[in-house]
Amino acid sequence: MHVLITAVGHRTEHWTDLFGLLAERPDLTLTVAVADVSAQTDQTLRALARTHPGLHYRHLPHLLGETRTGHMASVLFRPDSLRRAVPHRPDVLHVIGEAAYLSTWQALRLRRRCWPAVPTTLYAAQNIVMRFPAPFPRLERRAFGAVTHAFPITPAALGVLRAKGYQGPATLVPLGVDLARFSPAPTPPGNRPFTVGFVGRLEPHKGVGDLVRAVELADADLLVVGRGSLSAEVARAAAARPGRVRLHDWADHEQLPDLLRRMDVLVLPSVEVVQRNVLPWVGIPLREQFGRVLVEAMACGVPVVGSEVGEIPYIIGPAGLTFPAGNVPALAQRLARLRHDTSLHGRLRERGLQRAAEFGWHRAADTMCEVWRRLLRQSDGRDGTPDRPRPPAMANTSGPEAERTVGQ
Repeated sequence: MHVLITAVGHRTEHWTDLFGLLAERPDLTLTVAVADVSAQTDQTLRALARTHPGLHYRHLPHLLGETRTGHMASVLFRPDSLRRAVPHRPDVLHVIGEAAYLSTWQALRLRRRCWPAVPTTLYAAQNIVMRFPAPFPRLERRAFGAVTHAFPITPAALGVLRAKGYQGPATLVPLGVDLARFSPAPTPPGNRPFTVGFVGRLEPHKGVGDLVRAVELADADLLVVGRGSLSAEVARAAAARPGRVRLHDWADHEQLPDLLRRMDVLVLPSVEVVQRNVLPWVGIPLREQFGRVLVEAMACGVPVVGSEVGEIPYIIGPAGLTFPAGNVPALAQRLARLRHDTSLHGRLRERGLQRAAEFGWHRAADTMCEVWRRLLRQSDGRDGTPDRPRPPAMANTSGPEAERTVGQ
């Protein structure tokens, strides 16, 4: 089975783990076509293509980029670059990008013109019903009519799809974690100061300023991993509390597990903001769509605390603590509680390990391949091409109108 996957945008690093797992399957061939991705993503995918003969990587030129417009919806493949990158008909097209994205429109247009019977699946993460300006709503409606099966990452994302008019089948496939890489330290940490951690972009909607103040109130140490417009604010906090606030530059997946293991608790203190850097008169709410670092921390045996924003409470489930977004004293109280209640800290550590196991990338890969094979069996022979060899029959996990959660 040959699967063509398209993806755009700078924040695509997490998909490389899934691509690596898929490329290890002997019955699967991947063509991954991307544009405007980060240098880290490009480097990782090039390395995967060198070590996995079944993965073909295409880094395509683009016309509009996320840096220029401020949103991944505007990223455009250069005309005809996607068609030239895939000379042979794929068995399945999988689009990583929301239905309204210009790159999604391009991928679906290529499929309609060249391979009209190829089953198409679509990733979906939006957890707010956003109304984009023209022409995006029209492109979104067309995409909903063309997609064969949707893969929303959370129940809220599924709800947005339904609210916007998508009526086709869907299967919940959360973002995952590499459980082999993100795992607890082999030996318990020695005697060290109680350390609160943060990993992510240092931007206002991540609540970094709230975290800095709450950690000081709780009289704890702080390890911040990331970069962004608030890097200077964290640096000032480090200067004011020498040795107790540390700022580490952005870390890749090879470095991140060790940094997480240096933390006694990881905090994701996001707040909801309205983004206006695409068109000044169009406000786009930013609300945490998943919080993947929560799962990575739990997989490393680190308890988590998160604000009650977006999908953070859903991802944490019973495995951590939450607090009202923007409430600094409440966050400081949660941190102090974890610092002094070692029994609670231990219980949340064990619950976190169990919760993280539900989000392993292998589960997502299994479910996606299962859906792809079923769609392929259903489409065989419909476009006049010879039937392909059929893979062994698999259990039908989601019928035409069924919806199923992976990792729940």
